[in-house]
Amino acid sequence: MARPQSPTKKATRQYTKQHNARLVLKTIYEAGNISRADLARLTGLTRATVSNIVAGFLDEGIVAETGYGPSLGGKPPIMLNIVENARQLICLDLGNEQFTGALANLRGHFEKQISLPVNGRTAQTALSLVYELVEQLLRHVTAPVLGLALGSPGLIDAEAGLVKQSVNLDWHDLPLQQLLADRFHFPVYMANDSDLAALAEYSFGNDDTRNLVLIKMGQGIGSGIVLNGRIFHGEGFGAGEIGHVSVVANGELCSCGNYGCLETVASVRAMLRQAEAIAQEKSDGLLGRLRLADTPVTWEILRQACQQEDTDARQIVTRAGELLGVAVANLVGILNVNRIVIAGNVVQTGDLFIGAVQSSMQKRVLPRLAAGTAVQYATTQSNLVLLGASALILSQGLGVI
Repeated sequence: MARPQSPTKKATRQYTKQHNARLVLKTIYEAGNISRADLARLTGLTRATVSNIVAGFLDEGIVAETGYGPSLGGKPPIMLNIVENARQLICLDLGNEQFTGALANLRGHFEKQISLPVNGRTAQTALSLVYELVEQLLRHVTAPVLGLALGSPGLIDAEAGLVKQSVNLDWHDLPLQQLLADRFHFPVYMANDSDLAALAEYSFGNDDTRNLVLIKMGQGIGSGIVLNGRIFHGEGFGAGEIGHVSVVANGELCSCGNYGCLETVASVRAMLRQAEAIAQEKSDGLLGRLRLADTPVTWEILRQACQQEDTDARQIVTRAGELLGVAVANLVGILNVNRIVIAGNVVQTGDLFIGAVQSSMQKRVLPRLAAGTAVQYATTQSNLVLLGASALILSQGLGVI
């Protein structure tokens, strides 16, 4: 009488099958059109194993036969590729001023995008706005949903699915992942918004590095860290919170309760506040003339002033870059990551801002480390958090990224 298979052996066999299936799908995803024979060669699996796995993906509609490849003397091989629109991904960016959602296909291409203004909503009303955004997106779904991923500001415990703290939204230990999964009945993934921005640059950017830090410049400043191809969250879920590192001794009070934080001097909000003060003081200067009567200085006004070589505007942007360079130097000295990318509106200032960051960093670290570190603008600038959300679903749901 045959002995029943042990749970350990069953689990091992199941894990191996899942690993092999993900390996085959990832290879198809990366290669594009590829034959079964080439799949076996690239994965190291037998042709029989590859054929069985491919048959399953064909039945699910995720993979399709796309025609014949060139013959090498025998029958021409049948080529395989991902069916881009076989599944849809729901991607959310829970920014401070508006919640934005998108439907993406399996290549991360957005097919529908919706934004809802936050208008000061917090706590339960902000959560209700998230539900409304998902419900609006679901009205436009045209394929099975593979999963939902979201990026939120604040301290996020991605493994537990908790928003530990999001000050602006007044969320504390909110089980957002479970709430969404219970309501909409598909897999839900979440991360800090800067982490997802870093994942987007890692997954869709032009560099094949395994490690990078992305600094997200906006009303606040945050960074996401990717080490060996994975998001590094930190033990307290706050890795990359450089916006609340003090860079100015005895500086102004920050919303976090400390003084001289990077956000108070180098964020877009801080730069605009400085520009507004100069515009009011020098109403006949360029900033004052660009600024309409009784209208605050906007980023567009500050950018135009920089383009027109206004000394005050350029000093504001340069000083912000120099102070960010202090934080970048710390990142280089601690992590020794060779690629640091910056995303946000500051890209519109060109070399002015990035040059100040680079110069400041180089003065504060070992010359050899500085020489080996590229500080540059992100190659994927728009919809970074949404792109990162799509990458997170593709990684967790299919294993192709």
